[in-house]
Amino acid sequence: MRKRLLVATVFAGVGLAAAIPLGDLFGLGHVQALISGGAAGAFIGYVVSIFLDIFLAPSHTAETEN
Repeated sequence: MRKRLLVATVFAGVGLAAAIPLGDLFGLGHVQALISGGAAGAFIGYVVSIFLDIFLAPSHTAETEN
């Protein structure tokens, strides 16, 4: 869970860093751009961390021995 929150925080930071230029591009105010950029970055980071857990985690199923 800590890794998931860390990845979401990093992506939120990237979203905040890109918020003002993208907000100007889409015609948003600075506050609205910061809120939406941070929230979108955190959400994307959380989803990415879930997929990384699913696809990169080692399998916990033990092979059956005969």
